[in-house]
Amino acid sequence: MPHPKRATGYRLGIVNPQTLVGAEIKTILRERSFPFDKVALLATGEGAGTLTEVGDEPAVVAPVSDIELEDLDIVFFCGRGESNREWIARREDDDFIAVDLSQPDGAEGGRLAVAGINLEQVDENDELLVSPHPVAIPIALILRQIGRLSRIEICAATVVQPASTFEQAGIEELAKQTISVLNIQGVPKEVFDRQLAFNLYPATERSEEFIVGQIKTLTDARAQIALLITQGTIFHGHTFSLFVKTEDEIEVADIEASLRANPAIALPEGDQQFGTIDAAGKDEVLVAEVRNDPTIRGGFWVWAVCDNLRRSSALNAVLVAEKVLFGSGVTN
Repeated sequence: MPHPKRATGYRLGIVNPQTLVGAEIKTILRERSFPFDKVALLATGEGAGTLTEVGDEPAVVAPVSDIELEDLDIVFFCGRGESNREWIARREDDDFIAVDLSQPDGAEGGRLAVAGINLEQVDENDELLVSPHPVAIPIALILRQIGRLSRIEICAATVVQPASTFEQAGIEELAKQTISVLNIQGVPKEVFDRQLAFNLYPATERSEEFIVGQIKTLTDARAQIALLITQGTIFHGHTFSLFVKTEDEIEVADIEASLRANPAIALPEGDQQFGTIDAAGKDEVLVAEVRNDPTIRGGFWVWAVCDNLRRSSALNAVLVAEKVLFGSGVTN
């Protein structure tokens, strides 16, 4: 356990707290009663000067600087990777631990860390910890559990991403587009380059190769993994349709049992049903169905949903911070 810089306790930083993930980190720190002496809110760009809150106390977002960073023990980096990299690179000089949640890609050279997969490998010597892409975490959690039963040969994944991928502006534009379409009016196209309301189309950011690389690092580098991300007309939550083929044939009941064994994954109980809207605010990857493919030996389908701001992002980062600071290593 690293010692805090000050006797009063650990001092945390959140870079770009005005992002949806940054705001969710604040919420989760409060929910988990995370012990800290201070939370500094910092911005790499226009967010500086914004009035917000930490807990029940008002707070002002300050510009990120070496003076601010050198006072902190651990810093969560949210928002765009290109604006964070120069400050993450200051971690040695300013002596802080960086937890990088930058999207669509983060800093190089850090350890990929996911609660429920490899948290036991994280220790106080890790100065840069990377919380993987929000699409990578649920897929890696599912494949890791299946891989305990038989080696995964192929996984073909289709993912529907929400409007919140584009922050609050994306949510608001989808809402405006929906109202405009229902009123037979022209739709605004400032965030999205076309009508998203009542529509689906290929995601414009080509991040699939980067995400597949992270999944392979966390699971099995030998597996053949194909990924296609679709832009969906939903506000929050990723939806996953995975075709998986394993070396050996596995019974659905055994797959479900292995998935249930990981506290980061939940399956329906009784007459419970899962859909994309059910993922909002949940801390688990919700696996709605596991089904054998009738035509391919050893092939089956997994349909799942996950809150893209919690388990896939903010919650994972906070769990990683708890491990490196306190050695707790819990999955939920």
